[in-house]
Amino acid sequence: MDQPSILVRILHSVPHVNATFQRVNDTFNPDSEVYLESLGILASIPAVLLILSLLGLLLYLLTRCCDRKQRKPGSQRCQNCTIITITLLCCAAIGLGLYGNDDFHNGLLQAFSSGRKVESLVGSLKKQTETIRNDLEGKVQTQKLQDAVGKPSFNQTAVLLLLDTCQWVKDNTSRAVISLDMVLYFMKPLEPEPEISLRNILNQGEFYESIRWPATLGYLTVLLLLCTVLVIGLARRSRCALIFFSVLGLYGIIICWLLAGIYLATSVSVGDFCMRPTEFMCRQVATRSPDDLYYLNCGTLRNRFILRLNESRDYVEKARESVLRVARMSREIYPRIDITTTTEALSKDLEEARGRLSVLTAMLDRRSIDKHYADALKGVCGGGLLGLSLMMAAGLLTAILLTILVYADSHAWIYLTKKPVDVDKSETAPLFQETTRCTTSPNHTAPSAPLTSTSSQHKNGSAGYRGLVPMPTYDSESPPPEYNDLVHGKSY
Repeated sequence: MDQPSILVRILHSVPHVNATFQRVNDTFNPDSEVYLESLGILASIPAVLLILSLLGLLLYLLTRCCDRKQRKPGSQRCQNCTIITITLLCCAAIGLGLYGNDDFHNGLLQAFSSGRKVESLVGSLKKQTETIRNDLEGKVQTQKLQDAVGKPSFNQTAVLLLLDTCQWVKDNTSRAVISLDMVLYFMKPLEPEPEISLRNILNQGEFYESIRWPATLGYLTVLLLLCTVLVIGLARRSRCALIFFSVLGLYGIIICWLLAGIYLATSVSVGDFCMRPTEFMCRQVATRSPDDLYYLNCGTLRNRFILRLNESRDYVEKARESVLRVARMSREIYPRIDITTTTEALSKDLEEARGRLSVLTAMLDRRSIDKHYADALKGVCGGGLLGLSLMMAAGLLTAILLTILVYADSHAWIYLTKKPVDVDKSETAPLFQETTRCTTSPNHTAPSAPLTSTSSQHKNGSAGYRGLVPMPTYDSESPPPEYNDLVHGKSY
């Protein structure tokens, strides 16, 4: 991998402190308790902010739960506009989290794909090595060659030399098989720690990612729906919708702050790893020697797998040369005995084994392994780390904005009441009121004059005037009654 990116350097520069707030080593080392403690301190920062925000909300509700004073319409409109603006910013932060979640997912998929290619290469290497070993043991029948050339001859010295050459073929073949056995032994997984094999790491990573990605996507979608409920509740002045947002928003705040802490610690740890990834991988190889991770060349010029394969190929090549020498010597010593078929078949099998060993050596070439390794690091330290950092930033922003929204929403529904209907009393009040209202006016005394003929008809139960209030009569010298006295029964 090239030089660390700016994002990696920024995350790696985050201070690593222990419980006593003293700086500790920032080298990525998940086996160190001190390093894990420093990551825990970083993850606890959003947890502290969560506790403070919950305490603040509790104090606010305790001080405002009994205050039901009606607010001015202008202040309520300003409050609604502020809440809607913050809601839009919260939706933008949630969208940033969705984008980061997708980037992080794609980066991990790239790393898993490269790991699968390495795992497939290792599996193919194991299979082909076993096949070559079995062919050398089964098809290369050096004993038949010795039986064919072990005939009496006039030149017994040449016969002994021929037998020695056949034995040399057998010995070289056996050494080639032993070298392949060493390769298979190196590939054998360690029983005490089987979980560190590449296949198990990939299986567990893909399983957890198949759960994390849709779960994060669903959670962020729920937050968007909550923001929609808040806007609708403000538009319709619905206390039910606003209280619903307050309750579920409280749970959303808790989850957002906790996720922000997890994302912060994870981002810093991945930044520490991406600062010097090869150093960590080689250190793991030196301490644990897992079967599959050892295929990384760790900066050395010697690879024990390639050494053993080259050693086996050299032995096979020597055995093939010995077979050709046996064929040439047998034609001179036994001109009447034809062993060409046996030597040609044996030479063909050895040549095929040598070619397959050369292919295996090319498969384990540093350039092919480094390509998959670089692709995996690019997925983790490139797009994966960028997506994780965006999720961390989005989590912090969403938690802060959602906390403000819950505060403002609680303020909104506490003071939200039904809007009173403005009614004009002059339109709803009866035109004529009872006589007692008029007689109780402080400006006038109750008249003692008898009722008019009209009131007499009403008293006698006239159908045309049923239900009407009798009108009082006044002296000609007294002033006429005022309108307010007559309609509302009071004077101004």
